[in-house]
Amino acid sequence: MKLTNEERLIKLSECETSKDFHSLYELVFGEEVPETITRDPNESLENIIDAIYSNTKIKGVDLPKDINI
Repeated sequence: MKLTNEERLIKLSECETSKDFHSLYELVFGEEVPETITRDPNESLENIIDAIYSNTKIKGVDLPKDINI
């Protein structure tokens, strides 16, 4: 779904939980939040917020098939 800058910012301000931010990322970009190197939940959430605010997708990493996370 294509949102205008104003719509994105309004929806961003309405988010209260991490699930809300993840859902908004999916709405804005049409895909789930990709895996990243960070394991800090606060940093991960901050990356999601920055991506939505700036309208740029998060660059994910390719995880090996045998990785244990």
